[in-house]
Amino acid sequence: MVYTFPGRFDGKVVAITGGASGIGAALTKRYIAEGAKVLVADMCDEAKGQGFIAQFPPEQVYFHHADISDPAQATSVVTKTIEHFGDLDIVHNNAGYPAYGQIPDMSVDDWARVFQVGVDAPFHIFRAAIPEMKKHTEKKTRGVFVNTISSAGIYGDEGLGCYGAAKAALANLTHSMAADHALDGIRINAVAPGWTRTPMTAALSETPEIFEHVASAVPMHRPGEPEELAAVLMFLASEDASYVTGAVSDKPSPSV
Repeated sequence: MVYTFPGRFDGKVVAITGGASGIGAALTKRYIAEGAKVLVADMCDEAKGQGFIAQFPPEQVYFHHADISDPAQATSVVTKTIEHFGDLDIVHNNAGYPAYGQIPDMSVDDWARVFQVGVDAPFHIFRAAIPEMKKHTEKKTRGVFVNTISSAGIYGDEGLGCYGAAKAALANLTHSMAADHALDGIRINAVAPGWTRTPMTAALSETPEIFEHVASAVPMHRPGEPEELAAVLMFLASEDASYVTGAVSDKPSPSV
């Protein structure tokens, strides 16, 4: 069971990329339950996005359709959050683009898109958000970023050379930027989930043979649930982690 802490994020404004499904949707639900206002950035169509946020109090949530592989649309995640809610405290660079297969078989377009979503988009979001966060001179913590990477970005994995390389780049960026901005009062951390039950990994759960093969490499012999990952990500965003920056945690369900 995953518990919520009502009021923990009262007054906070959060932007989440990939916020309408999987881990992003779990983050959105829990942030709203804990008092935050949330901009949900997702490339799903407007009808699906509006349908997703209809379950929440309208004053706490805003859906922003964005294909963050485009630099202008990535930047718009920040500008739209501030335009709608008037502030920005926490950013989750959560969106990813999967491209499975060995490198010789991968198209240049797929390679490029994985990096556009997984590395370039966070770059543009960092550039837009950090100057805004620095304006929070009255706050001990002026801003927080929590990046969703992947165990493939730390250990590598079969068929995930491209995806893992992009996530490794974001992990390194997490370390470097945390050092750059610690004295600005901005914390930057990341979590590297292993196998998690999301739309991106649905095929692993639907095929019994694949399920058993993947489960055997996970200590708990099951996938993580999005809500379980959201709990870890939100701890890093909370004031309970006020002394944590530059961390890249692979502890949620690592392989053995």
